[in-house]
Amino acid sequence: MKAVPLLMGLLVLSYLGSFLVAGRSARGAGLPSGVEYVALGFVLGPHVLDLVGAEMLDAFEPIVHVALGWMAFVVGLDFGSARGRPIRAGSFAFGLIGALVTGCAVAAAAWWALARLDAPLPLRSKVLLAGGLGCACSETTRHAVRWVVERHAARGPLSDRLAEIAHADDLVPLLALSVLFALEPTRHVAVHVPLRDWPAWTVGLGLVLGAAAALLLRGEVGLQGAWGVLFGLSLLATGTAARLDLSTLTACFFMGVATRALSRHRGELRAMVAPTERPVLLPTLLLAGARLDVHVTTWLPWVAAAALAARVAAKVALGGVLAVAARPARRAGAASGLALLSSGALAMSIGLAYALRFPGVVGDTVLAVAAVSATFGELVAPAALRRVLRLAGEVEDAGAPPAEHGRIAA
Repeated sequence: MKAVPLLMGLLVLSYLGSFLVAGRSARGAGLPSGVEYVALGFVLGPHVLDLVGAEMLDAFEPIVHVALGWMAFVVGLDFGSARGRPIRAGSFAFGLIGALVTGCAVAAAAWWALARLDAPLPLRSKVLLAGGLGCACSETTRHAVRWVVERHAARGPLSDRLAEIAHADDLVPLLALSVLFALEPTRHVAVHVPLRDWPAWTVGLGLVLGAAAALLLRGEVGLQGAWGVLFGLSLLATGTAARLDLSTLTACFFMGVATRALSRHRGELRAMVAPTERPVLLPTLLLAGARLDVHVTTWLPWVAAAALAARVAAKVALGGVLAVAARPARRAGAASGLALLSSGALAMSIGLAYALRFPGVVGDTVLAVAAVSATFGELVAPAALRRVLRLAGEVEDAGAPPAEHGRIAA
């Protein structure tokens, strides 16, 4: 009975998310990272007001798995396109390489910090912790550029390029996540499976179920039938991955990728599924915030500082490369890398999935650092992105009102 008020609150928050998506007047509302809902969950959680206790969070764990899987499926269904157009090869390659460089830099910095601090963790835990931080801090949220575009009417080649990069870099952390989850042996499979095969099983599970979804939707299917196929198969992917202790995010992401690649109704499916992302995202972020424990260990601030410094350094370096490779970014220079610092839904989802898979110091640290990275990115990235786009001539001067507000005032 104690979980009923929380369930009602999550439903209200989900309705609020659907209102923000559907309401034309609410475009650009909220923060691109969604960190305000993480903060709300932290305040309501067991470490502050204790309105959402640890027992409630444990009771909602199956729902969290389903929500994470569905969000990953939506990301996979949208993967390969930005603003309704296919991502160019150069942007796709830059996004993948940028995520790989950033993730490796963060993982190396975290490993160095753990070694210098002489953290009392076994070797496997240190590998899982450093790798998890690299995954959580490697991507740029897809919503950052869209947030600036909708609020400041930004249009042009640089905003298109940055949007494509942000849409392309999700693949690297989700693939790495399948490997990291395989490092901890599962307790639910009696048959011995070599370590190298578990990541392939995770990806294969998603690809097979995505192909099944495309096959079932090959003809003319009604709206209810399409929802039944997509949601039913996503539940199957989520349940199977969770039971085998595999990465739910990776399996459902590749299910979305396969569905998009093989279905001739990919446009209709994307238009149908896209409005569900934010209604699912907001309650998930709140539950992630409720799980935050900033006192999980005494060396958390130092590891977070090392990871954050490595992320900033990697993004600035990538900004310098982008300024050389892309003509629209040359006026902004290396500062364009600061515009890619924003992280949000995927980073928090990785942190939450880690906290569920590796409860204790490892999972709680990854979740806490993901929240710190999202908060820092919220303070820096939107302003940097506006400045970069202003230098490129794609955003009006600071003194000029946004186009929509200007029309209303007129």
